[in-house]
Amino acid sequence: MRKAFVHILILFVFNASFSLIGQRYYSLKEALNVPKDSVFYLKVSRKKLTEIPPEVFIFKNLKGLDLSKNLLVNISPKIAELSALEKLNLSKNRFEFFPKETSSLENLRVLILGGNKLGYIPLSISKHPKLEELDMYDNPIGDLGEGIFSVPTLRRLDLRGLMYNAKSQAEIRKKLPNVKVLFDPPCNCMD
Repeated sequence: MRKAFVHILILFVFNASFSLIGQRYYSLKEALNVPKDSVFYLKVSRKKLTEIPPEVFIFKNLKGLDLSKNLLVNISPKIAELSALEKLNLSKNRFEFFPKETSSLENLRVLILGGNKLGYIPLSISKHPKLEELDMYDNPIGDLGEGIFSVPTLRRLDLRGLMYNAKSQAEIRKKLPNVKVLFDPPCNCMD
């Protein structure tokens, strides 16, 4: 029995360490010094960027891209070249309009846009065929739009930091029965 436990423990540790190695985020400087096809995760945050550095687009196997905490107001259509991208973090930038260019990312599963200045979610959100998680935390969203209710793969929607009364929260949850919707406690505000 003890021997079986030790084997299971060794397998667990091996698998956990392997998955961490596979998800290592490189800085752009580090990534430029390794084979381009071996970079799967890239972190270019807190650089005061106003545009995505062109070097980012040479990493065609990227699965995760963290561009959080910059000064981005839009993203280049070249983002479509990153066709393997599954997770895109654009939180805490200066987006006032939803980056529609993300709809060209056919493998995108997680889109993080929290802490921007987005006022609505456009119909184009429904063009994300694999989107499972959308983080809209702390945006001044006045209109969820209808597109959000047409994303069949959506499983998690973060709307914390937005003011919704109990009735509005219930209506949103009813329209998204298979989605875990995160809200702050309801406000005592009107519809």
